[in-house]
Amino acid sequence: MSCFPLSILKTFHIHRPSKSKNKVEDRISELPDDVLAMILNKLVTEDVIKTSVLSKRWKNVWTKVPYLVFDMQNAIVTNMENLTDHSHRVAKEITKVINNHDDHLVGCTIKHEYHQCHNGVLETWIRLLTLQKHTRILSLSNLHVHGRGFNQLYLPPNIFSHPYLSSLFLCLYELKTAYAFNRCYNLMILKLEKISIEVDVLNTIIASCPSLKVLVLDVMWDNGRACLKIRNNNLKLLHVACSNVDGIEVYAPLLDIFSIDYRFDGKCDIVFNAPRLLFTIKYGSINKGRFKTMTYNISCKAREIENLGDKFLVGRDANFFQQHKYLAVSVDVMNWKEVEMLRNVLAAWNGTMLGLFILFKVKNVSKEEGESSIGGTQEKNWEENLFPNADFRVEAVWMYQFRGTNNKQFALASRFITQGTVTKKMMFMTHSVTEKVKLDIEAAVAELKKLPKGNENLDIECL
Repeated sequence: MSCFPLSILKTFHIHRPSKSKNKVEDRISELPDDVLAMILNKLVTEDVIKTSVLSKRWKNVWTKVPYLVFDMQNAIVTNMENLTDHSHRVAKEITKVINNHDDHLVGCTIKHEYHQCHNGVLETWIRLLTLQKHTRILSLSNLHVHGRGFNQLYLPPNIFSHPYLSSLFLCLYELKTAYAFNRCYNLMILKLEKISIEVDVLNTIIASCPSLKVLVLDVMWDNGRACLKIRNNNLKLLHVACSNVDGIEVYAPLLDIFSIDYRFDGKCDIVFNAPRLLFTIKYGSINKGRFKTMTYNISCKAREIENLGDKFLVGRDANFFQQHKYLAVSVDVMNWKEVEMLRNVLAAWNGTMLGLFILFKVKNVSKEEGESSIGGTQEKNWEENLFPNADFRVEAVWMYQFRGTNNKQFALASRFITQGTVTKKMMFMTHSVTEKVKLDIEAAVAELKKLPKGNENLDIECL
């Protein structure tokens, strides 16, 4: 959250026309509650609550803020207070704040000590936030790693199945059963980070959440090797970070984004059925070593307005993909929105990428309304907004299904070259194309070589 000085709430005044030149009015306090709540939402929750002492007008404004964030690690320890007493006291204060909040919540984040895993407090918070506050986004994090058994979640069946709860983030827990996820038809986003769990329990959790569109798994296994099974007809984004399983089976007909962080040891096979991912990468026992790769089919069709997976990818909760070194992406350059989505992902990347594989989509079927049309506005966006002053860097780029006669594909390649985006090599793949298409590609590459290079040592070739 940004730093919004509390003093402004008390000292902001503006002159009004009046008989007395020295008379001032507190105009910010005259704003309606919903506007003040939007202002307070920029503050940390502790400071939000402090505004209640400013005046009678401000006493209950904090109870309207849509987000609450609690971090027990930042709570001040009073004199002569041991850590256990401190934990219990702060937990009671958090419970009081949630109870006193007077409205439904969009989201709540709680970072707590391990004590709350065992004494029923965590369960109380979840019930308050879901049943009373109708919280849509819930994030729960255990602050510290302790010995086996200290971080176990003791939760009753169906506790995460409230119809208003759509997004759930859990971090640093041991999950022994899947009971808390029974009948979770409501969840659309599930992120399990640094979770210790048995493979069969995780399979049950995934099967209990059939409405998921985003699934992020960063897990460690409590048992021996087994097969991780992910079958979901609605999934749009899937990230898997794990090791030491016999296999991973994925069936996801709507999947557009697949990210994996896995060290193959020669014993794991992946069975992958996701027809929308146009790039096919072979995983399994024949490939050994660490894989940190993302495959991304940029999709912006008229019937897919929300693009939930794509929004999650560039949001603050998708920090996993920035650690990857390779991206294989499919994009329709005739659709400015898809190009913009590609730009946003590259701009959010952390550090220099080792390899970028771009597959240009070839449209052989009739286009949906708004899918690939290029109008005046889109042409202007192409000229003004395509990777301006790009900070993104990649060592090597491979372009597939590049057509030398396609002006948009040529424009994208030229921006990569002139802006210094590509540092070492850019390759244009010519296998499995007709002789005429190959000649067109070679002619376009010859023109690209004449452009001023952002990196003088850049190698541009047909392959």
